[in-house]
Amino acid sequence: MDDPFESQLRQLMREDASGQPSSEDDKRLERVLHRAHIHSGLFDLLKLFVSWGWVIGEGGGRGLRQAAAARRERRTSSTDLNS
Repeated sequence: MDDPFESQLRQLMREDASGQPSSEDDKRLERVLHRAHIHSGLFDLLKLFVSWGWVIGEGGGRGLRQAAAARRERRTSSTDLNS
């Protein structure tokens, strides 16, 4: 997958070096890009877990409210039948 930011950054480094980029510049660029990809991936994972937590929390809360309402309804209907 071609990353436009990465290719633009590589192009800028080639222009700054005015000719052939050194192997040290390439290594440094690889380290920076690797670290950026790691940070981006960790942030995406964290965001995913937070979203999952919110969905589970909302679903659990609504399920508990619905279960309580169903129990009340069963209790009132069984009381009506006994009368």
